[in-house]
Amino acid sequence: MKKALKYTRSRQLVGPEAGRNELETMYSKAFVEEVDGVADGVVWSSDYINEIFMHFYLRMLEITSLFKASDSDGVVLKSYKGEWSSVVAAAKKEGLHVGFLDLAYFYIFGTLLYILSFVAVVLSAFIFPGLALLTRKRRPTEVAPEFSVIRSPAAFDKMRFLSDSGKVDFYYDDLLQRKPSAASLYGFGTRSERIRSLLIVPVLAFRDYFRVANDSRKLLGWGGGGFVLYYFSKRIAHKCTFEYYLHLLIKRSGLEAYYTGNKEDRFAILEKRLCKKYAVRCVCVPHGIEYAFKTPAGLVGDVFYCTTEHARQHLSNLYAGAQVFVYDKDVAQQMFSRHQVVAPVKGIVFFPESRGADVNLSILGDLLGLGYDIAVKLHPKDDVANYKHYAEQITFVSDFDSSISNKICLARKSTVLVEAIYNNSTPIAILTDPRDRGYVEHMLPSLTDDQILRVYSVEELACVLAKLQASAQKYS
Repeated sequence: MKKALKYTRSRQLVGPEAGRNELETMYSKAFVEEVDGVADGVVWSSDYINEIFMHFYLRMLEITSLFKASDSDGVVLKSYKGEWSSVVAAAKKEGLHVGFLDLAYFYIFGTLLYILSFVAVVLSAFIFPGLALLTRKRRPTEVAPEFSVIRSPAAFDKMRFLSDSGKVDFYYDDLLQRKPSAASLYGFGTRSERIRSLLIVPVLAFRDYFRVANDSRKLLGWGGGGFVLYYFSKRIAHKCTFEYYLHLLIKRSGLEAYYTGNKEDRFAILEKRLCKKYAVRCVCVPHGIEYAFKTPAGLVGDVFYCTTEHARQHLSNLYAGAQVFVYDKDVAQQMFSRHQVVAPVKGIVFFPESRGADVNLSILGDLLGLGYDIAVKLHPKDDVANYKHYAEQITFVSDFDSSISNKICLARKSTVLVEAIYNNSTPIAILTDPRDRGYVEHMLPSLTDDQILRVYSVEELACVLAKLQASAQKYS
């Protein structure tokens, strides 16, 4: 007799046969092919489709895979926190039994979120263009023939070399903050154009609300759509204000190229759409590593600069003919280099992830057990309190530039492994956790590059570190 799978807390499914071993087998070539097949068949209407697909549908598909591996015929909810809505949606997709009260709560709560989301979109859709109109933003005298809109520090870091070359002008998405010395996207437009934004942005926001509702309903059903809308309700007005002002720039004559650091999110798909409409050459210099699976709307850019040669080969096959994928070692060096003085590789730095604290601590305990001095560079969203058990045995470092340069860099499945390649460091992916192992092997092509060492056990890690340390001493 089959047993019900229990859902106890965010990101953990507990049952008689569902565990971490299934997490490894879940991420497989067959899983990626299934994702690619779904992506090819999605009929979509919103700029948000890739994010809906990646953050919500893909997670539902992951949970569905766990249900299949568990050989259970039902799900029991023990908590309404975290991802319980994705669990219910996955159970419905798989045809598993869900309690009547749990199912009723799913639909009632999902319906309420439709209403709350609409109210949030209406209010913010009138506030955000007002902020852009009333706050003082710096505006250059003319629009450069080649420009980029910088949305995050990470994007600036990867694209700074374009600005330093003097070829590309940077404007900033600084709607919610002041950058007095920087040219702002929201400083453009005539007085009448800026005033018209008060009417047009709300129209764009209402359009996005209903398109997101339509796309999410198709992928996740009526109940799941409410949770998706609630997530985006706090983001729609900003995106639509960004869209209005970017449209003012891209439609102007004389524009030769637009550069973006976005890959596949709502801003990337918007940029892709506008550049195509006005026949503007679009170049993507991504601020994050590439995924191995297809997304419904694809990636942005007529030209897409990849982070490694392995990623270029994979994406060229995945999106055959859609765009040009390029790996240029010099460009990659400029994207990732922290411009530190090259020195002998010395010292070990561990870069934990913001999620999976138990995995981080397990790896850290193993490292300390090997007798090495370990420095830890925390993720911005991580908390030093998570490491209080080892506080007296490790050294916390705050400067990323020095941490990623001339070091042995240890991480699980992080962009820092790629960055280490271009900063005279030795990157090692520690894949002792089944989920990390499956994710790296099948979901992130850049991390399977030959320049990144991969270890699958503590014993293998000990052996690799011993060889590296011996080599360092030989040439010191």
